[in-house]
Amino acid sequence: MRQPQGLRPTLGRQLHKLTLYLIVLQPLLLLLYAWRAPYMRLGEFALASLLLLGYQWAMGRLLFLQARRSNDGYLVYPVVGAALLLALLVMLAALNQRF
Repeated sequence: MRQPQGLRPTLGRQLHKLTLYLIVLQPLLLLLYAWRAPYMRLGEFALASLLLLGYQWAMGRLLFLQARRSNDGYLVYPVVGAALLLALLVMLAALNQRF
């Protein structure tokens, strides 16, 4: 059933805006993690790392759906870069931890 043009919901636009806000939030989370990780205890370090990995996974799934549906393939690059940076930060923080 078709809806009138003026009443059509803009879910795609809202999803795109949410995705952009989450991409902007991503470097801030990584910066906070890099700043705080050397001072965390083992439990805190593991929890923060798992939460960031879950965030990366959710961003990857969201962007996979977003980029397949439209020409937003350029959004994948900051997420992949942040995932690589997260992997590097986790490895460096794990090597420098004093458990």
